Amino acid sequence: MNKSVFSVTIFCLFSLSITAGCASQKAEDKVEISVTQTPIIEKKAEDDDKIITSDFRGAVITAVRNMIRSGALENPSGERYVVIVSRVMDTTKQDFDLDEIAQKIRAELEASRKVRVVSANAKNVSPQITVSGRITQRTAYVRGGKKRQEFYLHLNLTEAKSGMPLWEGVTPVVKKKR
Repeated sequence: MNKSVFSVTIFCLFSLSITAGCASQKAEDKVEISVTQTPIIEKKAEDDDKIITSDFRGAVITAVRNMIRSGALENPSGERYVVIVSRVMDTTKQDFDLDEIAQKIRAELEASRKVRVVSANAKNVSPQITVSGRITQRTAYVRGGKKRQEFYLHLNLTEAKSGMPLWEGVTPVVKKKR
């Protein structure tokens, strides 16, 4: 088949002026093509409301700022505490990228310059404070009897040696506007 004839035919089929187009082609140049239309997959409104890992950025920033504002990271000796972000658990079965969320927590703590953040395999440095987190989900009922899934980021600050809790915070995870 001639490539230019095929291109003209495809253009004519998908052109908005399909009723007026292709009349100038010779009868022997016309090629019949059966076009199977692929159904357009419409994005459901609920897909737009679905929380994804990148939506945790705002919750992490808010939670860490609240932690700093609380004064729990102020060392009475004046030195910066040595902190480790131990783990973030997902109790929702939504398959969030927990490593990415933990990395965001570490980055926010480091950016605050209030503490020294170390990794789990740091040598010759033992952490004084442990930060752990948990993601939870709850179903809220809104007007009209509809359900809405809400997600929360729980952060806990614990003294490493004694296990004494120093601070706890719960921050809602809000869908980032795209």
